This record gives sequence, C-alpha cells and structure tokens, in this order.
Amino acid sequence: MTCYDHYPMRLVVLTLVELLAVAVVGLMLVAQLGWWSVIAYALVGGLGIILSLAWVCTRCRYYGKMCGLGLGRLSALGFQKRDEEEFGRQREQTIAWSLVGLALALPLVAGLVSFSGSRALPGMALLIIYLGLLVAIALTHSGLVCGRCLMAKHGRCTLGRVAGYK
Repeated sequence: MTCYDHYPMRLVVLTLVELLAVAVVGLMLVAQLGWWSVIAYALVGGLGIILSLAWVCTRCRYYGKMCGLGLGRLSALGFQKRDEEEFGRQREQTIAWSLVGLALALPLVAGLVSFSGSRALPGMALLIIYLGLLVAIALTHSGLVCGRCLMAKHGRCTLGRVAGYK
C-alpha cells in the first residue's frame, strides 16, 4: 500500500467525523451519571489530546503536515518539534495514549453502570451505538490511516504494529 506524505483531506475529514461522533455519543453516555462524570470525561479526554499533541505528535514525521487525524498541523501551532527517533519509545507517549484510551473506555463503563441501574432502553441504545462507532473506527482507521502511515511502515507506531503494518 502506498504511504502518504500528506493525507488527503477526505480521509482526514472521515476520521475526524468518526471521532467526533464517538465523543458526542460518549458524552451522552457519561452524562447519564451526572455532571461530575461529564467533567471527568472532558478532563481525561482533553488532557489525553493535549498530551498527545505535545508528546506524540511532536515526535512524528507528520509534524506540521496533514496526518490521518489532522493533528500534525495542529501540534505544530503550539509545540516544538522533537526527535522522530523517540516516537513510540517514551513513557510520556504511553501516558498520553493511555489517557485517550481511558477516555474511550469511560463511556462504556458509564453506559453499563447506567443500564444496570435503570434498564432503560434509550441507555442501551446509546451503548450499542457507541460500540458500533468504536467497531467502525477500529475497522476503518487501521486501513485508511495506519496502512498508509510512514511511521507505521517503519514500525514506530504501536497502533500500526498491532494492526500488522510492520
């Protein structure tokens, strides 16, 4: 598969729409538990994204360029470039990715807790939609983004290695 030096805008828009949909449905799921859970969800997700921009994207070949998530350009607006050889090898990058993963897991936990307490059908429907969106991202992200990423091709990206792109 051909790797991109700059991802086409249509792929970036598709991945961002998927992630926005997951964030919105996730927010709806955590909101069932109360405002404190919404604040926790926003803090964990926001911190994960900011730390990813600062600690991961700054070490990526796509820094300052259009990557599959559009974060390379965004990172260059506020953070200095770091050594690409450190990509995927630093503990702080694992922390940033783990916070993003936690933000994706929180709505699942919130949906299960909410559904177990009330057995409400709308809550279960939201949980099913959320799971469907996560599956859609898992199926499309690796092929559209990881499969065309130079960092994955060189075996530096954890997600790319898991998806089998090195």
